[in-house]
Formats: sequence, structure tokens, C-alpha cells
Amino acid sequence: MRVVYLGTDAMLPCLEYLLDEHEVMALYTCGGQEDYFRSEHIANMAHEAGIPCCPEPIDEAAERRLIKDGCELFISADYGRKIPVLSEEEGFFGINIHTSLLPEGRSYCPIECALERGEIETGVTIHKLAERFDRGDIISQRRLPIHPEDDSIDLYLGLAAAAEAMLEEILGDFAKFWGNAAAQGPEGSFWRLEHFRDARLNHDMSVAEAIGIYRIYNRMTRIKVGGKVYFITALETGRAIINANINNANINKEEILLGGQMLYRLRDGHLRLTLEEADNPDAVWECDRYPFRF
Repeated sequence: MRVVYLGTDAMLPCLEYLLDEHEVMALYTCGGQEDYFRSEHIANMAHEAGIPCCPEPIDEAAERRLIKDGCELFISADYGRKIPVLSEEEGFFGINIHTSLLPEGRSYCPIECALERGEIETGVTIHKLAERFDRGDIISQRRLPIHPEDDSIDLYLGLAAAAEAMLEEILGDFAKFWGNAAAQGPEGSFWRLEHFRDARLNHDMSVAEAIGIYRIYNRMTRIKVGGKVYFITALETGRAIINANINNANINKEEILLGGQMLYRLRDGHLRLTLEEADNPDAVWECDRYPFRF
């Protein structure tokens, strides 16, 4: 099929499959500084394959132009922007890969929400694109258990692998799957991150509390050091407690910079952090909901 792909690195196996087995006409990307999965890898893949890569949102004019040029299917995968939905009479066919078992878990960030809620399973839903977010007819679903040791990145990777297999099956007989799609009905739920305000670390936390926060929010977790705000890009823990005998002129005695890494004191141990400074520190630190509204 001739397809247009809209997404991020979160569903990288899906784009790899499409590049091998189908014709990708264009790539539309998005992603914020706080996202673990951005768009660098898929953008590089598109560049190497000579495929146009568009960071701006897709609009109706672009969709009509692409349909006129032969696009048979628009595929959205972790694409956090509104996609205009045209009618089938205009030649528009679009699907979305959503990381929850719809109709439960309509959300901008269902994986993090599932962990925050303590769910014991999640899954992938591939559904038709619709005017209302995550409301389109369900084409296929697959379940995935959530183990106590899983963090958000484990779930992203597991669900991406499942989505690739599902996509391959659907595109193998697209007309049948499209025609058999089932309406979601009025039931279901919309999930929001209810405790995103707690995704900030401080020195009074225990190691276990910090690990619990990072398990859910990953690099959306924020920290403030020396008046600067950072996203935590990687975290390891240690048992030794940083004490006042350690002297560092750059920071105070609770945070120690060592070769670009940071040791950060906790109540019963310390963290070994890799950080990225936030471009919008005030908005990032004060924000109590996700996605951020700068």
C-alpha cells in the first residue's frame, strides 16, 4: 500500500515494517523535549529513504494533496496532534495505533496513566481515525500484562512490538479488517494523569519513592538544582548517603556534579542522574498537568 505515517520513535518497528513492505509517501513527526521517544530515528530513516519529513501538523489541504498523489492509508502512531478526518468518499482512510484497550484508557498518555492507576494489564488498539480522539471503530486489539518490575519504557517497547505484528496482519487483508471494524459504543473512560504534580524529586524522598515516580513518568520527571530545572534522562540508585563532608564548589552538599553526571542526596541513599536542562523552566516546574502548556 501507499501510506503516510504520522508518529514518533515510540512505534519505530511499525515504520520499519512499512519501509520494508509498503511505500511510505511522507512522514509527519512531533515530540516534546520531555518525551523519551522523540522523532530522531524515524526522521533519519525517512531521510535515508528519500521520504519527505514534515514537523508541522498535517492539515486537510495536505491530506487531499496526498490522496490525489495516491495515498491509500494514513497511519497514526503516537502522534500527539489532531489529524483532520475527511470522508471515505474523498478517498480518506486512516487508522490510529493506541496504547490501551479501548474504549478504556482514552488518553494522551495511556501508558503512564495505566501505571499511575495500578493497572495489571494494558494493550494495543488499532482503530479507525475519527473526529473525536480515540473513538473510532476498533479494527484489532492485543493484550499485554503489566508486571511489577515493568516501567513505562518497558511497556512502550512491548506494545510497539505487538503493534508491528498487528499492523502487518491488518495490511495483509486491509479491506476485510476495515469492513469488520466494530463501533466502540458510548461506554469507556478517559484517563488523565492524576498525580503528575508529584513527578518532581526532592531530598526528603526515599530511594523507593524516587524509583516509583521514575517508573511511571520516566523523563517527564523533573528536578530543580541551583535554580535550574531539568528532565531526568537516566537514573540509577545507590545506598550511600551523601553527607556534609563532601565539598563541591559548583553545587551544594546535597547535589554533586561529576563529569556531567549528578549525585543527588535522598533520605536513605542517593541517585546517580543524567539530566537535560529544560528549555522552559518555569512552565515545566510549575505545571501540574500533562501535556505541558507553555
